Amino acid sequence: MSENTKNITIKGLFWNALDRFGNQAIVTIVGIITARILLPEDFGVVAVLMIFSIIATAFVDSGLATSLVRSKVVEEKDYSTMFVFNLAISVVLYFILFFSAPLIEKYNEIEGLTLYSRVLFLQIIVHSFGIVQYVKILKRFQFQLTARVNVLSILFAGILVIAIALMGYGVWALLLQPVFYSLFRTIMLWMWGDWKFNLTFSPDSLKNHFSFSLSFMVSNMLGKVLSPFYSFFIGKHYSLDDTGYYFTGNKWGETPGQTITAIIQGTTLSTLTPIQDDKPRFLNASRKTMSSLAFILVPISFLAICVAKPGFIFFLTDTWIPSVLLFQILCFAGIFTSITDLNVNFLNIKGRSKFFLSLEIIKVTSALLLLYFTIEHGLTTIAVGLLTVRIICYIIAGIMSGKVYGYNLMLQLKDLLPSVIISAIAAAVAYLPLHYNLLQHNLALVIVQSIIFAIIYIGINHIMKNHIWMEILSLLKKKLVKRS
Repeated sequence: MSENTKNITIKGLFWNALDRFGNQAIVTIVGIITARILLPEDFGVVAVLMIFSIIATAFVDSGLATSLVRSKVVEEKDYSTMFVFNLAISVVLYFILFFSAPLIEKYNEIEGLTLYSRVLFLQIIVHSFGIVQYVKILKRFQFQLTARVNVLSILFAGILVIAIALMGYGVWALLLQPVFYSLFRTIMLWMWGDWKFNLTFSPDSLKNHFSFSLSFMVSNMLGKVLSPFYSFFIGKHYSLDDTGYYFTGNKWGETPGQTITAIIQGTTLSTLTPIQDDKPRFLNASRKTMSSLAFILVPISFLAICVAKPGFIFFLTDTWIPSVLLFQILCFAGIFTSITDLNVNFLNIKGRSKFFLSLEIIKVTSALLLLYFTIEHGLTTIAVGLLTVRIICYIIAGIMSGKVYGYNLMLQLKDLLPSVIISAIAAAVAYLPLHYNLLQHNLALVIVQSIIFAIIYIGINHIMKNHIWMEILSLLKKKLVKRS
């Protein structure tokens, strides 16, 4: 990386980290409170509907946003065209889902699902109003602004959700959360963004971006529907309680990977675009990004798996014990999801969205096949099947990256394995207090396990002089010198 690109990337990583960790901290607190107030069946209702909301949102995003971010030159007509197109798509989709809601209720045999659907799907239209402002902010590397908008939006939405749950409105708290979040986020993007309302529509602009965006839209949709698709069919074959257990285990299991990956992807999409045609620099930057992802994500995921049981019991109560094993399996699967997504991100920057589409078709096809064979054999078997799909998809994504810009599976494993091996050692030692039941209090157990894990992971990296760890120490020393 050039010094300028490196500085922008570090700045972007800092603000994206602040954004995602702040966002996730609030989501975690809200999630813990709602899980203690509401019933598993309330989460089951939301799990059944999420697939429709996610598919519709993927259509609204339509890939134009990513196409504009990765384009070196973007004109005003491109922004206005994206706004008009996305708004039109969102309105059409909402009305399709509005009139389909009774069929959704009839299929799932859940009373009240028609009204639940129509309210939840309002998020689609609200979301479409903020996309252009968000793209312009990313194009200008205003990562601090996106952090402010996202954290405040989830905070305000979370406060309202907790209030609704405490007032005894049950599932409505969960259904309104994404609607409130989209509403607050859109309002703030318009308050602080600088795009002026414009309804100019350019067919040429749409055509120019559509070849990339069409593949990306379908790929993005397929990539996002896998988890809610599983929840939807589990809801049909199992009770709402079981669906809620799976949904909760999956939601928390995906959290570490989604949080860390979003930080890195939100930065690299903007900062690596200028060097996409410089193959050696792009490969070097990709390897550095993958190593950084592994250094942070793998230990967090292994630690989460290690402290899962006492953590669930203390924070969510005994009610959610059936979610623990599902969480552990899906948290491990989340590692493969994240490194696959990072490969896809690099391929998209290189303009290879068709590779992304091919990968997602393979993923969904294999997932459907495995779901067919596992659906009748219990939730644990279903989760293991999903883990298998995630591993297969990573291998394919690694092969694609090797063909496009030289970052093959062997190089990736070389960058990933140090963090995996050290994390496994740290997790094995940190698991001992739980295995031998050395502490009775669950919070104390989580704290002790976490401290043991951190000491071993950081200690081994320091002894081995891991280059990521050394760079972190160097940055911290520079910060301290500047302050002094």
